Amino acid sequence: MADLLEQRVVDLIQQTLRSNGDDPQLVVGPDDSMDTVAGWDSLTFMTIFLAVNDAFGLDPDFDDAIHYMAVPSLVAYLEMQLH
Repeated sequence: MADLLEQRVVDLIQQTLRSNGDDPQLVVGPDDSMDTVAGWDSLTFMTIFLAVNDAFGLDPDFDDAIHYMAVPSLVAYLEMQLH
């Protein structure tokens, strides 16, 4: 389950960044974060935040947004929320 969740998160972030940026070939990996991916900035952060919440049917507090800054922390957060 964790591997499938991780891949879904990576795909969702990658798709969101590709559609909002200039690089349709952008690749996001399971260890990436705002610090390692060009184009994952504060503006696209909000787009990712909204896309993930919509995809997983979440309604988090903005205090939980800290988890959305890196793939590993987002996957861990989603595992807690979905179980």
